[in-house]
Amino acid sequence: MILALTGVWLTIVSIIAFIIIIGLIITVHELGHFFFAKKAGVLCHEFSIGMGPIIYKKQLGETKFCIRAIPIGGFVSIATEDTASIIKVGNKIGLNLNSNEDVYEIILDEGKDATIKGEVTDIDLFGENGELHITLKLEKEEETYYKVLKDAIYVFEKDQRLQITPYDRCLESKSKWQRFLTLFAGPMMNFILAIIISLIVALAIGVPDESKTIIGDVSSAYPASEYLKEGDEIIAVNGNSVYTWTDFSNSLKDIYEDYNTTINLTIVRDDSIYNYSMESITLYNNIGISNLGASNMKLSIIPGYDIYGLEVGNTSNKLNYANSKDENYEYNLKTKDYLVGVSIRGNEYNLSEIHNVELNGKTLNLSGWGYLSYIFYKENIGVGAPSIKFKYYHLEDDLYTLVDYDESKEIIPYTDELLKSQDIDIMIHGIGVSPVYKFDFFKSIPNAFKQFGSDCLLIFNTLKILIRPSDVRQVGVSDLSSVVGIFSLIEVYIGAGFIALLGFVSMLSVNIGIVNLLPIPALDGGRIVFLGIEAVSRKRVPKKIENLINNIAFILIMILFVYVTYNDIVRLIAR
Repeated sequence: MILALTGVWLTIVSIIAFIIIIGLIITVHELGHFFFAKKAGVLCHEFSIGMGPIIYKKQLGETKFCIRAIPIGGFVSIATEDTASIIKVGNKIGLNLNSNEDVYEIILDEGKDATIKGEVTDIDLFGENGELHITLKLEKEEETYYKVLKDAIYVFEKDQRLQITPYDRCLESKSKWQRFLTLFAGPMMNFILAIIISLIVALAIGVPDESKTIIGDVSSAYPASEYLKEGDEIIAVNGNSVYTWTDFSNSLKDIYEDYNTTINLTIVRDDSIYNYSMESITLYNNIGISNLGASNMKLSIIPGYDIYGLEVGNTSNKLNYANSKDENYEYNLKTKDYLVGVSIRGNEYNLSEIHNVELNGKTLNLSGWGYLSYIFYKENIGVGAPSIKFKYYHLEDDLYTLVDYDESKEIIPYTDELLKSQDIDIMIHGIGVSPVYKFDFFKSIPNAFKQFGSDCLLIFNTLKILIRPSDVRQVGVSDLSSVVGIFSLIEVYIGAGFIALLGFVSMLSVNIGIVNLLPIPALDGGRIVFLGIEAVSRKRVPKKIENLINNIAFILIMILFVYVTYNDIVRLIAR
């Protein structure tokens, strides 16, 4: 019952966070468009947060500010030539006139009283080449010409009101620079938001104090948690003295480069010296397995057999191992399975023994996860993504059964290029300790901009992977995420803590900014492309052609959105 309540509360908190995050990012984006449109003198009819029916509205000056029922998205209604003509010749309308006989209200609700009523015989509410006017044919009278004020109001049924759109208040009437700023301002505001959040995160985290080897944090999921604690001072690694955190990191790096996974640490705690030996965690992000969570992280005896193997810890739920049609195997390997062999490119390797290996002029005695790491290095599995098969003992009903190569499901690893493009380490070793972090304003600022640049690069690399031809296609449109996928990620980041969630919001804001700048019709970037064509050719793309292209692109984007959302829902249900 407690677990169920925890799940319910997590879902509720995630929904609230999702609404706030999406609302913030979209609102900031639309505020950019709104501010520069108003600065250019463009009429903005409405600024809305959310979509669907209006649940709250307030008129402030020319603009109606609304909150709508569906808390996803938002928009600013900027006056364009498309919104300039609502009534046509032949329409029956009413007019309200001021003391100068000028029109200040155009009544489109036939049941509403008006100073005069009649049929429109001539109209120009755009006024590109003259004053605004309406000519009405009144009952039993001749046609009468009326001047219309530039801020006149349409009055619809249920007293819905909208200011008319004369030419000089349309976006199209403004200079190319003003139109560019209005279009670019939305993504620009997303970038500014991302930088601000990155600064907050960087200042909150601080910078590592690498001048000493005092442990600031120990991860509970890693092996160091069994031996070490915050405040311990590391003085030696595998018998070699270390004086700074950089020394410590370099010592670990040298050990891992020799495919050794046993770490011997000498520490000082309460003026006493202690020695601890522990096995490093190894995560293979290219195939989605690790020894994290395994009870034995060394080469260990398989229960019930006089054979040694590598106990599998966590397995990734993101890798659907290739060619697996057997519904009983969601993934190739399971936690608590034991690896005893691996086959790559037709070469078979025994994982249950110690091996002598010549590497860089040294003879290494390798076994366990270190030997598997060496095999992956030797076979260069990140290039060409070769088929990998494991020989292993599978746990079922408390009994271990051998799964040979011919029974094993093949694994197609992620390529090095793909992982690097996503800023994911191909292979991670670690014992789970980090240094003390301290507040440093001036060092945190460069870290914030570095993170912002990294987020931008990540998105560009993802786009490159998606669209560039490749012999090994491992990411496609089906891997994209919609709002459903974003919600799932928010749920994950909430579990990781507030700072981690802020980092995700920053990355999401960058993502939305860059995607909107893509040269795709119907997006800000597509409209900027039309503006660029106008600047080069000194001639505008005909409005009908531009609208047709934008409408077709919008339909295609909606189809893509539905497809991506469907895949997100399927993944959510499967989870």
